[in-house]
Amino acid sequence: MKTILIKPKGGKIVSASFIVGFILFLLPVVFVYTHTSGGRVFLLAFMAFAALLYMTGFYFLRTLLKQAKKAESLLSMVSISESGISFPEELEFEYGILNMKAWWSSSGKSRSYHVSREFIPAGTTRASNIPFINAEFKMLIWYDGSGFVSAPAVRILSEPYKDVVFLFLTEKGKVDANGTLVLSTDNDSAQVIVKGVEENITGRVYSTLNKARKVKITISAPESAYEIPVAEGDNFEFSYRMLPEEKILIAGGYKIIDPHEIKRNLEKQYVVMGHGEFILKGTLDLPFRRDVSEIMNFTVTLEEKDEWGF
Repeated sequence: MKTILIKPKGGKIVSASFIVGFILFLLPVVFVYTHTSGGRVFLLAFMAFAALLYMTGFYFLRTLLKQAKKAESLLSMVSISESGISFPEELEFEYGILNMKAWWSSSGKSRSYHVSREFIPAGTTRASNIPFINAEFKMLIWYDGSGFVSAPAVRILSEPYKDVVFLFLTEKGKVDANGTLVLSTDNDSAQVIVKGVEENITGRVYSTLNKARKVKITISAPESAYEIPVAEGDNFEFSYRMLPEEKILIAGGYKIIDPHEIKRNLEKQYVVMGHGEFILKGTLDLPFRRDVSEIMNFTVTLEEKDEWGF
């Protein structure tokens, strides 16, 4: 089983840079205030507003660092095995599903990363262990961290570990896919034969290309507009694993865990995996005209689903 601890990247460095930046920002303002007689009321108001903004940002950063420290401290004390997590003492927690969506917004030359989180509790209990649950999860994450994650999770309610979250990703499941995509124009043709093999969606592409540059294979999900690249070429085979190779336990602060950090810690450029419905798309890449595409829906099923059992 693989265990991942989500930590803010360069937390201490960012915190120190934040303080230094605030001091460097205030120095010229203080200099102007002490060496001019006019506009002091405006300068005082500006300094107060700037200080408020910096304090708000610093408080938010401090909250994130505290959550990260809580998660790291708790993870160092628990016993983790294939069957689950054992705490040194009983803790109160809620269990259910954690849903996250992430996107970027632009304002002028700057871009901001946004994450919405919703924990849907199935119940609350107090226990000293949490069994690893083999339940459905689903995620699709673009290279820039945009996308969604939905996974079974536990959220600690007891201090001093309040808001530490554990996500459970099972390796169990089977791809149900069987069919053929036919792509054609007046000058080009391609046939994509698709089949599910255990945890993998596999296929073989046969094509005759004259004007088309290549055939592209992508996977997407109904919940997202992003299409994850799988393979491309003219005549080739492809195979994509839709589930992790082993169980994965992800731990971190509730406000720290996000799709971008999950992708980074999985060490993948793109992520699409889990259970439920997905879409495989075959495309003739045509120069100077609209591409020709066909899609096929397929599912990843988890036959033996666990219940929380609390």
